[in-house]
Amino acid sequence: MEELWQIEANIDDMNPQIMEYLFSRLLEFGVNDVWAMPMMMKKCRMASMVCVLCQKEQIDGVLDILFAETTSIGARYFPVQRRICERTIQSVRIDGEDIHCKISSYGGKVTNISAEYDDCRRAAARTKRPVKEWQRLAKEEAYRRYGHPITTGD
Repeated sequence: MEELWQIEANIDDMNPQIMEYLFSRLLEFGVNDVWAMPMMMKKCRMASMVCVLCQKEQIDGVLDILFAETTSIGARYFPVQRRICERTIQSVRIDGEDIHCKISSYGGKVTNISAEYDDCRRAAARTKRPVKEWQRLAKEEAYRRYGHPITTGD
């Protein structure tokens, strides 16, 4: 189990295009994760809650970035605990294309395999086959090699 800190800031009056830059700054700063959720604030104003998961020693730096890059005038932070799956990256080769797959496991069992989108996108552009087809093929091959049998309904 790992102890991290979650920082939350509500933003209701900012150009949403800035979010991409904010996320980039926070990830470059080295936070564990960043995400945003839609919400409704008082007077029924649509807004976003930006959430950041970080180490305790990063709190001040994260707040500096949030207040400099957004219109937020306050933030909350609190300790959280998390457990994560073990992750490895393995490559599969399909029709001459190398696709990296993230293989997640918990308790020694494979729990998920996902094909790297950028690799699938490049393969799709080169072959004119749909991205979703490359994702399916890569996932099937990765499960054959590294995971458990594929179940339907995926």
